[in-house]
Amino acid sequence: MYPSFITLVSSHTDGTQLLNICGQEFKVFDYDWYIEDAIKLGAYRKTHQVTYQRIVHLRTWIRENYQHGHDIPYKHIRNLQGCRHWVESVIHAEYDGANEVFKESYKQRLAENKAFFSKGGTG
Repeated sequence: MYPSFITLVSSHTDGTQLLNICGQEFKVFDYDWYIEDAIKLGAYRKTHQVTYQRIVHLRTWIRENYQHGHDIPYKHIRNLQGCRHWVESVIHAEYDGANEVFKESYKQRLAENKAFFSKGGTG
């Protein structure tokens, strides 16, 4: 059962699903548990705080956190600020030890994250 901001559009025999997240479609592959975790985090927020962009942004950083072995816990997060700070932690971990070439990218990711989680922000 999905929260009210999610509608299951279709489910296919290959394991893929098409979800409507806040009015926009998102194709979920059978191996994409990251989106499920992002949806669960979104369900703790107030309805006006949940956007397609924020859910997909969280999914992206949940994937990075897992695939790059940072393993920074996030399932305890219950609010928008907590999500913002958690993503910042993953960004810091991603760029820890990176050389000067990546400094601008690091700053850009932090600014992008701030925009996603600012009041009314959609990134």
